[in-house]
Amino acid sequence: MRGEGRVITRTMLLERVWDFHFDPKTSVVETHISRLRAKIDKPFAIQLIHTVRNTGYSLHAPV
Repeated sequence: MRGEGRVITRTMLLERVWDFHFDPKTSVVETHISRLRAKIDKPFAIQLIHTVRNTGYSLHAPV
C-alpha cells in the first residue's frame, strides 16, 4: 500500500518480491494477483487491485 495509485509493473514485482532480475515466461505474478483478489477483492463490493492493461497493477484504497 506504500505505492497506492502508482502502477507497478510485472517486472518490478518479480524483482522486488521474488528477487528475479530477468523476466521469465512465468505466470507467478498473475497467479499471486489472482489469489490476492480472491482474498481481498472478491468478498467486498469495492475492488482494491486494478489491472492497468499492458502495464501492470495498481492499488486504490476506497475514499
